[in-house]
Amino acid sequence: MNKLALLFVLISTYSLAQVTTDPVFPLANQPVTITVDASDTPLNGYTDDVWLWTWVDRDAGDVDATTNVNPATDAQSAALMTRSASNSNLYSITITPTTFFNLDADQIERIGLLLKGRSWDDGQTADFGFDVLSDQFALSITSPSSFPLLVDAGESITIAVVASESANLSLTVDGVEVASETSATTLDFALTAASNGIHDVKITANNGTEEDTESFSYTVRSATVTATRPTGVIDGINYQSDKTKVILSLLAPTKSSVYLIGDFTDWKIDPAYQMSKDGEHFWLEISGLTSGEEYAYQYLIDEEIWIADPHADKILDTDDKWIPETTYPGLMTYPEGAIHANWYHNRASVLQTNQTPFSWKNPSFTKPEKEELVIYELLVRDFLGEDHMNYQSLIDTLSYIKGLGVNAIELMPIMEFNGNDSWGYNPTFMFAVDKAYGTKNDLKELIDEAHGLGMAVILDMVMNQNDIPSPYAQMYFDYDDFVPTVENPWFNQEAKHPFNVFSDINHESTYTKNWLDSINHYWLNEFHFDGYRFDLSKGFTQVDAAGSVSNWGKKDDSRIAILKRMADAIWSHTPDAYVILEHFADNDEELELSDYGMMLWGNSNHDYNDAALGLGENKSLAWGYYKERDWTNNYLISYMESHDEERQMYNLLKLGVEAGVYRVREFSNAIDRLKLSAAFFFTIPGPKMFWQWGEFGYDISIDENGRTGRKPEKWEYLENVKRKELLLTYKELIKLRNEYDVFTKGDFTWNPDGLYKSIHITNSDTSVVILGNFDVAEGTINPNFQHTGTWYDFISGKEIDVTDANAVITMSPGEFHIYTDHQLHTPEEGIITAINFTDISNGVLCYPNPTTEKLNISLVASNLKFQNQNWTITNLVGQNVMSGQLNAQKLDLNVSRLPAGVYSFRIENGQQSLSAKFIKK
Repeated sequence: MNKLALLFVLISTYSLAQVTTDPVFPLANQPVTITVDASDTPLNGYTDDVWLWTWVDRDAGDVDATTNVNPATDAQSAALMTRSASNSNLYSITITPTTFFNLDADQIERIGLLLKGRSWDDGQTADFGFDVLSDQFALSITSPSSFPLLVDAGESITIAVVASESANLSLTVDGVEVASETSATTLDFALTAASNGIHDVKITANNGTEEDTESFSYTVRSATVTATRPTGVIDGINYQSDKTKVILSLLAPTKSSVYLIGDFTDWKIDPAYQMSKDGEHFWLEISGLTSGEEYAYQYLIDEEIWIADPHADKILDTDDKWIPETTYPGLMTYPEGAIHANWYHNRASVLQTNQTPFSWKNPSFTKPEKEELVIYELLVRDFLGEDHMNYQSLIDTLSYIKGLGVNAIELMPIMEFNGNDSWGYNPTFMFAVDKAYGTKNDLKELIDEAHGLGMAVILDMVMNQNDIPSPYAQMYFDYDDFVPTVENPWFNQEAKHPFNVFSDINHESTYTKNWLDSINHYWLNEFHFDGYRFDLSKGFTQVDAAGSVSNWGKKDDSRIAILKRMADAIWSHTPDAYVILEHFADNDEELELSDYGMMLWGNSNHDYNDAALGLGENKSLAWGYYKERDWTNNYLISYMESHDEERQMYNLLKLGVEAGVYRVREFSNAIDRLKLSAAFFFTIPGPKMFWQWGEFGYDISIDENGRTGRKPEKWEYLENVKRKELLLTYKELIKLRNEYDVFTKGDFTWNPDGLYKSIHITNSDTSVVILGNFDVAEGTINPNFQHTGTWYDFISGKEIDVTDANAVITMSPGEFHIYTDHQLHTPEEGIITAINFTDISNGVLCYPNPTTEKLNISLVASNLKFQNQNWTITNLVGQNVMSGQLNAQKLDLNVSRLPAGVYSFRIENGQQSLSAKFIKK
């Protein structure tokens, strides 16, 4: 196939869109009308404006058009597409390439393009392109549009060719001329397919001085041979002791023929590679392979369905060219022979004999107890930034995660998904590691290194849906309505619940059960993952919710049975695997599942978010504790923030309440309230989870660059003193859980309601009292100490003599304290309990803070009415330790004789009062 024949194939690929140009052979310095049919693309049915995004020689240097602006602005107006009046999915635009790109004609040989909405979030087609000619004579095939061809004997093949100028045209089949035209630019012929085998078609155009040729071949399908699969062969790639051979097997119920096409057939349909059939399975042994060499291949099913192997552990696609060499060294180039007219057929699987097995350094790993899990959820794509979007960079950062005290990492989905830029909830090949983050051995190394540091690794597993080009969906798919057909053994034609995306999996199908069981076994045993968090597990049902979220959440005995069966299958080979459900169904259903040994996500985002915002006293944190749900097992994985919620810090800075001079929205106050929330989160017994960067108050909205779009990493935040305080607070709170049983196994009681919340924990040797002010004003709280005597303020390390267990304690808004009757370890220097050291949010400033000797008190100008008033300094139990009169705007005090601890400065004028906290070292 010469350049122009390949050009035609490329025009029709890289997108669902069908693209035509007028003229067929565009010239660089002449107008060309580009028409795109966006049916069955993300722009299908789009009603807003659509723009052309285009470039020249993108693969060779990326000369982008000046109109490439996202989101669309006036600068892109010249690229606005015109929508057809008769077909809303048909768009066209006329450009002169030299003018549009401001390049000379000899600089434009190929144009790449896609269509997009106003922004990337609105949807866009994938890439496609066409060649631009100078004035040379050329010939192109316009039909057939997809190669290679597989037909039945006697089938009619429509052949159409076009020349760039008048010429004598000749069409031969197997060397015999069957049609010709004289002094013509087109030739059309209906060819009747001959007998079995491969047949060569050649078209020649001669204008008297120049000649051009195009050719293709077609294969006539033979009857499928029935033969029993060799013993032990399973679906997928079966490597043999002979490293030059493999046996491939494909499950394809109701299908009549499957051909294997790949590097070993030169991407031609070869009758020698027609697969035998054994019941519902097709299989074939391949020999003559070079040991250790990678081979790409596809299956052609019943003439028109091209899929990659659903069980392959490596999948190639046309987006691979954007993956950096540093992320995936030596990645195979997507084979030209695997490019087809429809984008969803453009996936190829890879086999490689004699691979070197991964050498595990930590093959035996003891998983943390379920009740003691502290899980760090992260997205490889965003965690370390665009230049370090890979497993190897994450390996280098494991020590940071371990330093938080975390004992488990939860990876958002990493199996092969559409494109290279995704949260991963659009999986396509369930056994393949997506190459956007690195190789399969890189992933194994990450897990191995995490285990070496004592951290489990949990995989976010998506089993509610698959995206096209999922091979099992494609095999029985209606592309007109873009849904599976009713015959599909694995997928529902219509989703059974209102939250579904892509193709909904039928969990009651025997085919599905076998498929999903093999997936679960694979990742646990091949990669040593420690368990799964099953995404959207409430969707594992065939009970139709009729579009009602309420109906969907009601107790569903069939769904419970599905989940129990799946868990049993997992525990049959990996008894200690975590089975975690993102469920959110009625409590009686979740109770039964937790009693069975499964863990469940507990979304406390709304409760903690509202409490931290200062939205009122009716904000309870109760639902974040398993006993509040009457559960027997402490298997509730509660969280204040996951990948799915708006970032807490963003909300605090945008929506926080204010009262008088106190504003939640002030940065330092917002940080303090996150620390307060953390104190009432990590100290509640039970497994915990938090989202990446929550430990330093990440405040980029979840909606920036689109909900699932890339978010900037902000590691420079840790240079901020207040953010580092939050980080240290997280670390110390987690350390309490990890080092002292009282925080995970003690007798726990609490007051999760109201503005002033408290926690009381006791075991045989330690008692704990945690107090927090979620109000936006100063107030008092009864500590209700378990006993009088010596107590310790954990953060400051101060010893407190409690003579009255119920003597109220005055607390500033956002302040918290952790008291223990045994002195624990000394916290890392820099952690504080939500006391504002350097801001003047309460109208009075204490500095330096902390201090060892001198303390300066200053009033803001608006509070000068407090001059000539009496002031007091009290300790944590309300005792007056210093007093005097403020006769000016400033006051200088010597506090060197005060014991180390936290103190409150207070001044009143008879109607109002001001206060500020400070620490004496």
